[in-house]
Amino acid sequence: MAVLKPRVKTLRTVVRLALLVLLVGPLTACFNPAQPGCAFSCASDGRCPSGYSCGNDLICHRDDGQGTCSIQTDAATDAKTDAKTDASSDAKSDTASGQ
Repeated sequence: MAVLKPRVKTLRTVVRLALLVLLVGPLTACFNPAQPGCAFSCASDGRCPSGYSCGNDLICHRDDGQGTCSIQTDAATDAKTDAKTDASSDAKSDTASGQ
């Protein structure tokens, strides 16, 4: 009888651990965090998390195009201003060169 008590105790521990794994396992399998359309800056190094690419506005955008992005940054404003300035400058130089 003395030999059975440690075995029963070990068996109970194994059964409890198995039940814990069966109960907690499915919870971790359902973990699926929301992935926003854009939410990360890539201004400093041009790098983005997996599944995202750095856009002209220096914000990481999802590669699959899902989600909406309503973030306005100084970089986006600067890019638009620079584009207008460059276009205006190019138009002036083209006019001056006769093109």
